[in-house]
Amino acid sequence: DVLNVLGAYPGDPGPPGGDCAAVVSSVGAGVAHLPVGARVLGQATAALASIARADARLVAPTGGVLSDDAACTLPTTWSTV
Repeated sequence: DVLNVLGAYPGDPGPPGGDCAAVVSSVGAGVAHLPVGARVLGQATAALASIARADARLVAPTGGVLSDDAACTLPTTWSTV
């Protein structure tokens, strides 16, 4: 996100805010691991918006043990380390 906002990211990175922590407000057909109301972390398009959409395969429940501040720091870190 920092490189994106500074214009230092090569190509089009899309809107800032990929990592997120949120509360599930609705799910699509066939999504069983994310109940409405669950606290989650993951990757979403334009996740800095008030409402964001995410592919359910890129979202996981936090189990309520992480704050939103902590949870939103993990998705990219876990996928790149």
